[in-house]
Amino acid sequence: MRVTTSRTTRPGLTRFLGNLVDDTKDFIDDVLDRGGEVERDLRGTARRTFREDERDPARGRDDRQELALLREQLDELAEKISRLSSAEEQARTS
Repeated sequence: MRVTTSRTTRPGLTRFLGNLVDDTKDFIDDVLDRGGEVERDLRGTARRTFREDERDPARGRDDRQELALLREQLDELAEKISRLSSAEEQARTS
């Protein structure tokens, strides 16, 4: 007669559930640890960004000023495109 234990042949349901719970706990611990690291990194990045804005007057410009500058650049670009397209049309008709 051969005597075997459930441990050597196959794990029982209780052991399976215990392993599942342990693995799930390890997974959740890892996720929380990495989430904490990400949160800490984001806070540090935000602090550095705000400090740089306070030190660098060019970065601390008013958004309206930046928007006005961007509009000027877009108007210049639109004017150049208009000149190029009219020059191209004149070349086709000639």
